[in-house]
Amino acid sequence: MFPFTRNYFRYQNQSLIKRTFLTTKRGIMILAFIWCLPICYMISKKEELTTHLIRKRFDCRYIFTAPETTTTLNTVIRKNFTTPPQNVANISKNAQRSVIFLKTHKTGSSTITNIMQRYSKSNKLNVALPKCEHRFCYPEKFDKNLLFLHTKGNTYNMLFNHAVFYKEKMLKVMDPGTKIITIIREPYSQFDSAVQYLNFKKYFNLSGILPLLDEFFKIPEESLKSFLQSVNLLEGEGSFALAKNPNAFDLGFDVWNETPEYINEVLNSISQDFHLVMIMEYMEESLVLLKNELNWELEDVVFFVHNARKFKDKNTNNINDATKKVLNWNKLDAAIYKHFNETFWVKVKTSPPEFYTDVKTLREWNLSLVNHCTLYKTTDVSNTLIKKYSEKNRAYLCTDILKEDIPFTVWFKMMRQFNSRSLFSNKW
Repeated sequence: MFPFTRNYFRYQNQSLIKRTFLTTKRGIMILAFIWCLPICYMISKKEELTTHLIRKRFDCRYIFTAPETTTTLNTVIRKNFTTPPQNVANISKNAQRSVIFLKTHKTGSSTITNIMQRYSKSNKLNVALPKCEHRFCYPEKFDKNLLFLHTKGNTYNMLFNHAVFYKEKMLKVMDPGTKIITIIREPYSQFDSAVQYLNFKKYFNLSGILPLLDEFFKIPEESLKSFLQSVNLLEGEGSFALAKNPNAFDLGFDVWNETPEYINEVLNSISQDFHLVMIMEYMEESLVLLKNELNWELEDVVFFVHNARKFKDKNTNNINDATKKVLNWNKLDAAIYKHFNETFWVKVKTSPPEFYTDVKTLREWNLSLVNHCTLYKTTDVSNTLIKKYSEKNRAYLCTDILKEDIPFTVWFKMMRQFNSRSLFSNKW
């Protein structure tokens, strides 16, 4: 019809203005058509992608094309297993999918958090995320107002970022049947790590001439107590909260009450509230206990040590003297560690016969992954997770297990923002 109109005006000897106008109009229509082609193509691809996403229950591995998001750690590991697929499915159905990991400070908790993050990602679980960066506005006690993009009535499968424990309020936002776990560490090494990492030298005006713990304990106890009780714990990102019984603080208790009666009350409360208290010094044993408690697979708890700090003081006399001072200063933490170190080994003794076989296997797998992901070479360990895999697939295996806590939390938040209903909700 358009050529006919053009010829009609031509034959009628219309003015140059009209011919120019029509030529311009035709050009505009052609340009519009050219512009519309890619837009229409993008719309059609978006519809195709949307359909694909719905079919895959919003599995984000299909949104991004980066290699690390196309192959999960668990997917790669399972390929080396001799267990039939139907058995894996049965285990998955019975696995515990609702867990609170109370993340304590300077206890190896970042390693456990990485395990929880990987499990949540690969199983598309709904994660409770903190409004304040990577912590639930620590050192405030947990409250639902500290949740990132929380909608009324929404409940979660996993909670694993730093928070001060508040059982009742935490369970209100979690799915029914949630299990609660945590990890603790020998008080002297934990406190020494906190003093070094949290810059007590600056906060307490220490000279740095003597070892920091020696200088710290040269401050009169009453002066320390007076200062710490009066200071705003919100200063220094909660660093002052770790200056006295840090485990007890994270677990939600009064760090200044160290009477025998209160200590017994604390121990009974933790025993009732927590399904498992792990010990950092026995990480592999702790993770096999975790696997058994949650009915997970051994592959789910392979790990790299995250945020580790090497202890440098080799003077035994200094250590022994400082240990006594730390245990005296942190009586509540010392009692918690002593009690749950004992109950830990009771759990080990009553574990299934294959417990130590699992511990040995886990150590072998961890060794394989260390060599594989840091040196990029195949190890000679028999029956390892990765020895059959090509060079191309090696980088895929390591991505999430090497990812630190904060980048992983940012990733989860990006996914939450992508869809406010949560990409990893199991309620679809």
